[in-house]
Amino acid sequence: MEKVRFRGRRQDKWLTLSAEKERAMAYWWVNHKQTFKSEIEGGYIWSPQRKANGGYNQTYENLRLVKKGDTVISYADGQIKAIGVATSGYRDEGKPDDFGKAGDAWHADGWLVPVAWERLEIPVRPKQHMEVLAGDLPQKYSPIRASGDGNQGVYLASVSHALGEKILGLAGKANDAVLELYDDQVLELEEDQIQQELSVSPELSSTEIEQLVKARRGQGIYRTNLMQIEKRCRLTGVSDPRLLVASHIKPWKDCTNEERLDGHNGLLLSPHVDRLFDRHLISFTDDGQIITAGAWVVKAMLVWGLDPQMNVGFFNSSQCNYLASHRESCINFYNQFLERSLLI
Repeated sequence: MEKVRFRGRRQDKWLTLSAEKERAMAYWWVNHKQTFKSEIEGGYIWSPQRKANGGYNQTYENLRLVKKGDTVISYADGQIKAIGVATSGYRDEGKPDDFGKAGDAWHADGWLVPVAWERLEIPVRPKQHMEVLAGDLPQKYSPIRASGDGNQGVYLASVSHALGEKILGLAGKANDAVLELYDDQVLELEEDQIQQELSVSPELSSTEIEQLVKARRGQGIYRTNLMQIEKRCRLTGVSDPRLLVASHIKPWKDCTNEERLDGHNGLLLSPHVDRLFDRHLISFTDDGQIITAGAWVVKAMLVWGLDPQMNVGFFNSSQCNYLASHRESCINFYNQFLERSLLI
């Protein structure tokens, strides 16, 4: 497949995590026809610790393996109806009262994992896509059979990144807006984890930690350093700092601590321009030409009164180093999207 030099419309928005590093988060598939409504509305998944006869069940034990930030795929009535993100690990919890008669046969002692769910406006029927999905099904404890029917003996199954991303790809074709909310949750959780690690670092003083945390939101020393270099939004010309976002060029979550505070690693942008830049929908050449992700981005810019053909001015050498990474991320994301599109 020929590689393209820039990305078209990003329909796979859940893939906006760094393309340069291996994603540590896992994918899980929950079969919960009987408890779907309770678990989706309640924001969790729950299983008993043992079978009713006291026997061991690996797909119940799997709840204890879920980590904060893991992706959970919801399957009920032959459809994938929701995508979620685990907001923490498991905790011991008795059987939820709202299960009603659905839980009469289950052991009362259980495990609960909180999940931030996003319901799909248009569910996905795996049975219609088995030619794509069958090769990535787990050999043991598969959530669905080769026929595409659900496996009633499996509650929570671990699935591969390959299968998880194919499911998200199928869902994304019809649920782009919904999955952007999911994407935001994933990014927020990843940044939260990094912030937590910073807050307990024995190598940093409390003042250093405070400034690094403020930099995440474009505040503190980082903003001060940036304003020594950039004076206005390069696209709108707005110079009132109260109306501008201090946007990192290299994402805060991917930076070293030095890069997080480096004023050269940023631009002052109007909020709508920041949205485009932060999502890698626009980028810049070193000499200031705007690169767009496709005609739909150009259309949005024109509606906002932005000129996609304008030159925003030269960048200094340090800024250019960061911009090179920004442009490369856009290319990587688009190429990943194309590769997945050939499979789906």
